[in-house]
Amino acid sequence: MWYSFFMDEPKQTVAVTVTVRAGDTLEEIIYDLKETYDDQRDWREICAQAERDNAFGRYILPGEHIIFNMEVAGK
Repeated sequence: MWYSFFMDEPKQTVAVTVTVRAGDTLEEIIYDLKETYDDQRDWREICAQAERDNAFGRYILPGEHIIFNMEVAGK
């Protein structure tokens, strides 16, 4: 159909578990994951989703496990 040209590619979600290390920040973790999985969303959107999914507080601590749902282009 003609409108399919304007539609985004279907996205698949990959759940990635990260163990926080000393000195890690959410921003750095997310930027690394964005590069690895080619997730095109803004890092703050990914962070907000991770906060909802994991219910962590203001700070992250070494040894914590955080699950990030990264979007990858469907094939």
